[in-house]
Amino acid sequence: MAGYLVRVQKRMDIHSMHRVRNVLTGNYGSVFKGRSMDFDDLREYSYGDDVKDIDWKATARSRNVMIRRYIAIRKHNILLVADNGNSMATLAPSGEAKGEVAAFCAGVIAYVAQHHSDLTGMVYGNAGGNTRYAMKEDTAYLENFLSHYAQSISIENPESNINSLLTYIAKGYRERLFIIVITDPDNAETIDSEIIRKLNARHEQMYILVEDSPMTNTILQNKEVRDIEGKVRLPQFYRKNKMLAKAEKNYRDAQKVKIKKALHHFRIASTFVDGSEHAIPAIIRMLEEQKHARRK
Repeated sequence: MAGYLVRVQKRMDIHSMHRVRNVLTGNYGSVFKGRSMDFDDLREYSYGDDVKDIDWKATARSRNVMIRRYIAIRKHNILLVADNGNSMATLAPSGEAKGEVAAFCAGVIAYVAQHHSDLTGMVYGNAGGNTRYAMKEDTAYLENFLSHYAQSISIENPESNINSLLTYIAKGYRERLFIIVITDPDNAETIDSEIIRKLNARHEQMYILVEDSPMTNTILQNKEVRDIEGKVRLPQFYRKNKMLAKAEKNYRDAQKVKIKKALHHFRIASTFVDGSEHAIPAIIRMLEEQKHARRK
């Protein structure tokens, strides 16, 4: 995993569409002036300016004391917002538990963020409550909360409540964030557009949606399949019915288009992931989409 990410990390920059506005945010262009290697402009000296910034040649030419201003380098705040409701313990098309795929995707984002010296935190939760980890850069700390997230996912968990999770973020964070939401398409479809709008006012969002295994998945052949609560068994003849399989595929395809269109309306990049093997190229596509997105 690490070797592949080293080759692709330059393509996986998290690109901001905003010029950042506080001292903790983003190293991709800041409205603050500070010390770095990137010269911005000259202006007349004002009381309180650092004398080290005086440009003596420009001062001699203009006969006014002039100082050099630089673009300040800041860090992004990357917040992983992950669903750990009981639906995340069901299977993805790859045959992996969706929670395992979600944890892998979170790990890819955390790796890229850390490589660029960004701060990364995490909030995960379900209808039973949320767990929050502060923004840090330490490798052991990132590995710790990713491991805790993966271990927290169980079929015994309460159901997902993605609206409650996003409301918690909207109310609980004042600093500007890059929010990467990790859930599944069914839960994404229930997100209140007003919550998305509120988050967009301050933060930037991206969505990674871990797909559900189709009932005709060959991995499930000769295996007993039940619903999330384990009360209803899906018989083999039902799972092999071609008409039902086609109807399911049409439903999932339409669902993807609907979700993608809804998020695109808010200029939010998103991707669908069917397993760990295809997660990295899917995330690359999402980051490229984010890079070229534009606010209205």
